[in-house]
Amino acid sequence: MVSRKLVVAVMVAICSVKLIGCHGEAAPSKRWPPTQAAPNPVVRSKDPSQTSLAGNHARPLHSGTPHRDAPREAFRSTYNNPEQGISFRYPRNYSLEDGDVQEHSFFLKRQEDLDLERPGARLVATILIPEDGYPNTTFEHGSLQLVIDEAASEKSCRDSISPGSSAGSNVNRSGTTTVQGTALFWSEQESEAGGTKILERAYAGYSQGTCYEFLLTLAVEETPDPDGFGKAADTTKIMKQLEKIVLSVQIFNKGVPPPVETSEETADRL
Repeated sequence: MVSRKLVVAVMVAICSVKLIGCHGEAAPSKRWPPTQAAPNPVVRSKDPSQTSLAGNHARPLHSGTPHRDAPREAFRSTYNNPEQGISFRYPRNYSLEDGDVQEHSFFLKRQEDLDLERPGARLVATILIPEDGYPNTTFEHGSLQLVIDEAASEKSCRDSISPGSSAGSNVNRSGTTTVQGTALFWSEQESEAGGTKILERAYAGYSQGTCYEFLLTLAVEETPDPDGFGKAADTTKIMKQLEKIVLSVQIFNKGVPPPVETSEETADRL
């Protein structure tokens, strides 16, 4: 009996040891990986459209635009005529024609017109605003023409731009402005023809025995598109762009290069 009880006790002890061992070696419970910090929201992708806003802010906001201190010369061209002793600047997207104009236009003076109106006057250059310069507006035409008359006197030079008295013209104005030491007399008139409003401004300055004239012409449709596809053109703004060309004029001794500009005021006129 004692032996039997001893055997039972030994077996209980062995099972206890096994249970302890089994418990210690039991399959580990399912463990979740440790929590990691949230990744940076910047998405680096070859497709720029899939880059997050945070990624965009990591780069300069205006990396694709020119610096504000970029030379303004890049946006304008210079007309230089040493033979006549004059130069001026104009927007690079405007077109320039030397001498007589090639196209027939109601708004442009041609050399044959000058020969009839003022013998001795010569058309030297024409600046044209592109036809699509002011899209979706009533803009039709914008130009500046340089006329030189070496036979005119100072008085006849000034009288050449007197406000016209033709029928239909109105809002006549006149005045004087000084550009680089040269007095330029100017006059302006507005007229209407066939549903088109025409604004004309003329400048005339006398120097070196020569009359330098600038004829500015702007034409817009009288009535905006009734369907709403074209709004009224800002004539004041457009005329000011042409006026800036006149304000950039330099008149210098004929036959020599123009003087180098040293003032920021002159450089900023356009």
